[in-house]
Amino acid sequence: MIRVNNVIQLLDPAGTIAAAQRTLVDRGTHAKKEYLRLFPSINVNYDLAEGLIARASYSQSVGRPDFNQYSGGVTLPDIENITPASIITVNNASIKAWQAETYMARVEYYFGTVGTLSIGGFIRDYKNFFQSVTSLVTPQFLQTYGLDESEYGLIRVSTQFNDPNPIRQHGFEVEYKQALTFLPNWARGTQIFANVSSQRAKGTDNLQDMNPFNANWGFSVSRPKWNLRLSENYRGIQRRGVFTGASIEGGTYNYRPKRLYADITGEYYLRRTVGLFFAFRNIFGATEDQKTYGANTPSYAKFRQRDDYGGSLWTAGIKGTF
Repeated sequence: MIRVNNVIQLLDPAGTIAAAQRTLVDRGTHAKKEYLRLFPSINVNYDLAEGLIARASYSQSVGRPDFNQYSGGVTLPDIENITPASIITVNNASIKAWQAETYMARVEYYFGTVGTLSIGGFIRDYKNFFQSVTSLVTPQFLQTYGLDESEYGLIRVSTQFNDPNPIRQHGFEVEYKQALTFLPNWARGTQIFANVSSQRAKGTDNLQDMNPFNANWGFSVSRPKWNLRLSENYRGIQRRGVFTGASIEGGTYNYRPKRLYADITGEYYLRRTVGLFFAFRNIFGATEDQKTYGANTPSYAKFRQRDDYGGSLWTAGIKGTF
């Protein structure tokens, strides 16, 4: 771009090959990384009693950054179309892969051949975990990359780095399922199941898929000619990423509120190789909401977005094996 009479003019249209040839240098960045290391693991099982088994494990793992981090350089927004969401992105070619150590323990009890009850938990410790930071540009940043303060001085800059502090993730799970063989003959083939789990993380906002409380339960009936299954899934409130911006108070986050899904599925066999099936998904029409708030956000201003897929989804058809 050039400046004529204090007006910026593009030499070539943005997004064209000609514009890229003027702004990018072919093979101008060189970065070399390797992850040649050992990842030991161990698994131990021990029979405490008949039908009672204890399990424990230890493992090491690694997480590689996105490939584009190694390309280096800066991605600038279109200054002709600046919005509050405009961000300068700086890739970090020196970022390291994170490493983790995981400890797991589990106890399982088998009710003969008709059911199981298990309780387990894990702890995962991260080193050099990826952290994202977004802030307003500084004069030093503008000088380093030769950017005009009048054009980019009010735009935020985003980059990633390795967190020097350790991060711990932990969770547990309780699972139960059992075939109800003691029921009368007309109710044979009935099985109940339930599962409760929790995942939490300390020291980071980047582990966004944590579920502080999640539960599943239901029952199924299997007979020679047909089967039926009812299941429900409850997800508690889930904190997502931090929400930043001009005039946004610290400690403001995106949240997924609690929600309950219920599904019914079934099959009926006309003959051994041909059958009918149906599936009613989300029969109560639960929506997927998003809220954004901090400590001082009023209740009427917390709601941000709702995904409504028009209620439940019904599917039916015929299937066969030929």
